[in-house]
Amino acid sequence: MRGQQKSGLQFRFVTFGKGVLLAGILLVVFVFSVIIGMRFAVRGKVLEAPTLVGMSLEDARGLFDRLELKLVVDGRRYDSYAPADTIISQSPEPGVGIKAERDVRVVVSLGRRVTAVPDLKGTSVRAGRLLAEQNGFGIGVVTEISGVGEDEMVLDQVPSPASTGTLSDQIDLLVQKQKRMSYVMPDITGLNFNRVLMFLKEHGFEARIFYRSHGDVRRGTVVRQFPEPGYMLREDESINLEVAR
Repeated sequence: MRGQQKSGLQFRFVTFGKGVLLAGILLVVFVFSVIIGMRFAVRGKVLEAPTLVGMSLEDARGLFDRLELKLVVDGRRYDSYAPADTIISQSPEPGVGIKAERDVRVVVSLGRRVTAVPDLKGTSVRAGRLLAEQNGFGIGVVTEISGVGEDEMVLDQVPSPASTGTLSDQIDLLVQKQKRMSYVMPDITGLNFNRVLMFLKEHGFEARIFYRSHGDVRRGTVVRQFPEPGYMLREDESINLEVAR
């Protein structure tokens, strides 16, 4: 009799333990499902991008403290109309749907430029670049025109010297490139090397000399030339000569 009571008690205890274990498992699954569901709900939530243009950066940051979005400063630039630290553009645009926890990127004004544009006219491109950098500017588009004056001299610039309030920090240049003279390469094979060399030096050309043995050719005679006769030769090109030794 006592054995039967003991067996019944053990059965009820095991049954109760299984029930508690099952309830615990169900509770864990429920909590996990709630957490996952909340995360997906937040991620899937779509908000409208607020209007930020014209707002100060400080006010925008205060607004984003209450939103489920992230404010990212994507850059800063000078602006003649927007005060410093004012938002002048944003992405995405106001009213566009955006998911929670995503970035809203903005460009912030540096205010009106107060540094005057330096005068680069009459300088070389290299000197002008250094002068521009010293004043917080860079060199933008460089346009070249041919001329007979000093090579790579700055003739004009945009924006003009001493101007302020420019939106860009780049200075575009108009640069003079010295006009190169061109000549028709003559036939100098068979001539005396010394006479040829004097002729080339008088016209500003440089010659590279290669000596080769030619038993049937008089010593000091130009045997081969490059470029060939008739070639259009510029001032900055060199001439290769093979000379008999």
